[in-house]
Amino acid sequence: MNLIVVGASGFGRELLQYVHDAYRNDPAVRVKGFLDDDPAKIDSIRKTTGVDIVGDTLTYAIEEEDRFIISLGDPGLRRALAGRLARRGAKFISVIHPTAYLAPTARIGEGCIIGPFAMVGSYAHLEDHVLLNLYSAAGHDARIAAFCVFSPYSVANGGSRLEEGIFLGTHAAVTPNVRVGAGSRIAAGAVVYRDVPVRSLATGNPSKAYPLDEDASSGQFRSPVRPPLPDIDLTIGGGR
Repeated sequence: MNLIVVGASGFGRELLQYVHDAYRNDPAVRVKGFLDDDPAKIDSIRKTTGVDIVGDTLTYAIEEEDRFIISLGDPGLRRALAGRLARRGAKFISVIHPTAYLAPTARIGEGCIIGPFAMVGSYAHLEDHVLLNLYSAAGHDARIAAFCVFSPYSVANGGSRLEEGIFLGTHAAVTPNVRVGAGSRIAAGAVVYRDVPVRSLATGNPSKAYPLDEDASSGQFRSPVRPPLPDIDLTIGGGR
């Protein structure tokens, strides 16, 4: 199997180390390189990691043994790149760091990243391309939809429901049995006790939710969620 990391920026380099940790004793897995749409990164990524950028997401010739893992930490870009590569026949693999805990009854989809010391509890279900960064957690019976991103130390407690494309900031907490609507963002340090509507920004403790296109005080808040760009224009960006 040839493993390819999609995205050669900060978190891409970090994910490469997760891959080495997870597969260092598996001779059947070979790190083939990165995919990135920015040719300016070619020299720097080779110097810092010893691994090459083998192509871009539009023109790379996918081979039968290739398996892909997307490193980007923006839910919208994760969705856009997964769709682009899937339409071209790509197959995805999940990477689980050896220090993470995955309950025997938990289920995860393809393309997920379970980082160092992260936890997926009993009967939790993670759909495709979910990212749990280091020390983050999905509690028992949690349902985490595709493309959700957990920053370090964030948690979705037992029985919580995260719809597609949620972003949890560092130390954010969703309390038990709470539902968060699709496309929402939970700010760093926020504690969510009540359901959050679709495309909202939840801040504070206890949290208060605001529409992503409106600021609570000025009415000028602009969404931090970047919409998927057309295939021809999409350039792989930074990490988290």
